[in-house]
Amino acid sequence: MSENKESLLNIVNASGFLFQLRIEKEIKAMDHYGTGKWIIAAQEHRWFDLQGESDGFIDLVLKAGIMRMVIECKRVTDANWVFLIPDGHREMARTRVRWTLRNPNNASIADWHDFHISPPSPEAAFCIVRGQGEKDTPMLERLSSLVLRSVESLADQELGFTSRSGGEPCVYFPVIITNATLLVCRFKSEKIDISTGQIDDADFEEVPCVRFRKNLSSSTPDSKPQETLEKTNQANERTILVIHSDDLAATLNEWDLPYSHSNAPWPWERYRQVDQ
Repeated sequence: MSENKESLLNIVNASGFLFQLRIEKEIKAMDHYGTGKWIIAAQEHRWFDLQGESDGFIDLVLKAGIMRMVIECKRVTDANWVFLIPDGHREMARTRVRWTLRNPNNASIADWHDFHISPPSPEAAFCIVRGQGEKDTPMLERLSSLVLRSVESLADQELGFTSRSGGEPCVYFPVIITNATLLVCRFKSEKIDISTGQIDDADFEEVPCVRFRKNLSSSTPDSKPQETLEKTNQANERTILVIHSDDLAATLNEWDLPYSHSNAPWPWERYRQVDQ
């Protein structure tokens, strides 16, 4: 069957690559007009984990100082992603992500840590997508696990670069940019009918960004041995930033890495002190 322009456009538009290219253009425009601090370091960057269990391509890697943003672009059609926020949880700044350090003696250190990042956003452990069956592995969990593995692979790769000087840390943020409408569903847990598992009323709000946080699958656990099940559960939490594409520029402009929680030092400082 011969193709015409319309049928060829249908083929092109069925792909998610156009969405990825438009996101890339948006970020480059921010830098061109002097409104952005992020630069695109890599596109379609190949990654693979050390166990050889998975591999793929990172859509975009952004750099800003010691920060790295590892981006997966996810285009959908007429989709709502609904995040459950029970009992009026407030917006959160905490963001548990990967960091690395090469000490002056060239020892490589990597760990997970709760950084406090601006701007804050709602934080949720559950995301509901229409059409997702109860027996299916939730879509966002599957996607987030792959993004986390790509983050770990990139972090390991950068630790091996000869140009990386001793004492230089890096912080890696896993990000999913989507055109899906991001909605938070706020409700009171005691209002859930225990016999049906349903609720009669809730408040819904469209938001530009959500911190998706839970025990997501990754290759490298927290480096510190844990004493209890509770502490292990907390240490295994990971944060994925989910950002709506229309709000990408505003979110990147507001992005900041102040570390003011309890006036605690940066997590890599204790390793520098030991090395001295």
